[in-house]
Amino acid sequence: MQPGKASITLLFSTPVQYLIPVFQRGYVWTLEKQVAPLWSDLEERALSLIEHKQQAQQVGAQPLRPLQKHFLGSLVLTPIASAFGRVTAYEVIDGQQRTTTLHLLLLAFRHAAKQLPGSPVSQMLDGLVRNPGPYTTPSDHFKVWPTQAGRTEIDALNNAQDCQSVCDAFPVKQGKNRLVRPLMVQAYLFMYHACLAYLRGVDLADPVTAQSEKTYSNALVHAIRNDNVVAEINPQLPLMAERAETLFMAMQDLVQIMTLTLEHEDDPQVIFETLNARGEPLLASDLIRNFVFLDAARRNQPVADLYQTYWQKFDEQPGNYQGVTANRYWREKERQGRLTSPRIDLFFFHYTVLRRLQETKVAHIFQGFKEWWQTMPRDIGAELERVVQASQYFRELITPEGEGHLAEFSRLIKALDVSTLTPVYLALRERLDKDSSELKQALGDLASFITRRAVCGFTTKNYNKIFLRLLSEITASTNIAATVRNHLLKLGGDSQRWPTDDDFRDAWMDRRVYEEMRPAKVCAVLRALERASRTPKQETQVVPLQEALTVEHVLPQSWQASGHYPLVGVEDPVVRLNRLRLIQTFGNLTLLTQPMNSSVSNGPFLDYEIDGKSIEGKRSKFLGSLLLMNSYFQKKKPTIKQWGEAEITSRGAHLFEQAKALWPRTDDLAALQTAP
Repeated sequence: MQPGKASITLLFSTPVQYLIPVFQRGYVWTLEKQVAPLWSDLEERALSLIEHKQQAQQVGAQPLRPLQKHFLGSLVLTPIASAFGRVTAYEVIDGQQRTTTLHLLLLAFRHAAKQLPGSPVSQMLDGLVRNPGPYTTPSDHFKVWPTQAGRTEIDALNNAQDCQSVCDAFPVKQGKNRLVRPLMVQAYLFMYHACLAYLRGVDLADPVTAQSEKTYSNALVHAIRNDNVVAEINPQLPLMAERAETLFMAMQDLVQIMTLTLEHEDDPQVIFETLNARGEPLLASDLIRNFVFLDAARRNQPVADLYQTYWQKFDEQPGNYQGVTANRYWREKERQGRLTSPRIDLFFFHYTVLRRLQETKVAHIFQGFKEWWQTMPRDIGAELERVVQASQYFRELITPEGEGHLAEFSRLIKALDVSTLTPVYLALRERLDKDSSELKQALGDLASFITRRAVCGFTTKNYNKIFLRLLSEITASTNIAATVRNHLLKLGGDSQRWPTDDDFRDAWMDRRVYEEMRPAKVCAVLRALERASRTPKQETQVVPLQEALTVEHVLPQSWQASGHYPLVGVEDPVVRLNRLRLIQTFGNLTLLTQPMNSSVSNGPFLDYEIDGKSIEGKRSKFLGSLLLMNSYFQKKKPTIKQWGEAEITSRGAHLFEQAKALWPRTDDLAALQTAP
């Protein structure tokens, strides 16, 4: 390893290209968290240099203490053998975000300095932003060559004539469509306008007005993200050439970057894992990706081909401005239980559990994956193919689409918040065909186990152990559906067992589920009943998604204030408590779409007249519902003369029979006997 020191200008002063390996993550620095603080550090050094010069003029020949240099971080580089006609190149093992941002700063500074007639600064920057060539490969002219996801932007920024052309190429509004500028473009625009503001003597940290707490930096960030044309800050102020020179000198003399150039015997992965950069924290999936592809490189595997075939879609997607951009789906955060993490990290968390058959802590995903990977020699292509396939199963579980049995299982599991089941689901999907009866039975038993326990109010704290043991049994089984049923039926005690029909009925009829389960889970259970009630005889089997539905109390929670639901013996605490309990049970709950829910509200159950005007009650309004469960109130119309305790109990029993059929608990001894 060869350590070295460099300034910003020295880093880019010779014909050199800093190549971001294809398996590295794309550009992720944001304006608030990294770009603006980096500019603030550089501006502070430039202002210190101005002050230092002023002090030198005041004290005459008396020497001043030299200014301290600001440490900008480190770069870990691996030299690449260059062929004839190619530029000298280094792979950036660590520090790619910083390297890219510094290059964007130089591009922006060059465009800003062009507005200074007679100043040599823009010409001095020309050699820092482009390799002069000639080269056999056109991309060798670029000082920084990012992953595929950033090449459209870096090409446009390097070839742009000015800031306006960048804004034109990357608008945020096209007619009625809203677009998101790529992060590299946002960073360039921030640096450009920050440079201009500095040249005018404007501090971005200052408030825009004396009466406002909004700073110029805040306003600039907002404009970059919302305006097609980003207006200059205080354009009426003159640009000062001496400030441009001072900024250049600060980049040349007052900042320091540590460079570590690796030699043949150095292990890039070890160094990558142990270095702590200032930038955006690495995701566990970033560490896994680098580990796998550096392993491929050590074994002389075709890294670029492996990346493009198996991993590229995790990182990239088609962009708004042609080319490609970072894949937002996998970086979007998802909540599972108490965890909120990027989807790709959640996937690798569950995938690591699936492969290791051991509990894995969220903070140790990479360590767990690495430990599993190194237990035996790996066929990297085959393993990456398994990763891609499992990621598709994970995606169908956490973002279900369509109306099939897998999508409905996924919606129920997600609503009941049982993410510990995920490795089991992945294992089942790897082993069983999508439409196989065996998979339908296994998922049906799991849905029954989870739903019954949720309705009964049984704890979920042992689910990780239950499903981990089940996962181990599935991996060793040749009769998977029987293995799942056998495992669930063997569980004992309220902390683990599969509730019986009696348990299920007692909770269904008597438990205050709306209060104790939470409305979202109640809605999921009722929606599943609604879907199960649809047959080919109905015009459609499609049921609105849960977010379009709300849970409605037939007998309102504010029944006493409404005056429409009198209670005989209301003074008796037992009678009153019984009603308060029953109105929160399934027998008194139904589903409506939001507009209908608002219109039904706390009205009476039956129609009535007031001042000669007919008023529709809830039962008549339910007639307008497209949900089959509300047809109950029409079918029972001749016998339902009011809505009270007896009617709630009767409807609860009616719904329970549907729930018992949808989520059966089958004590199938034959299945037990055939399980391995």
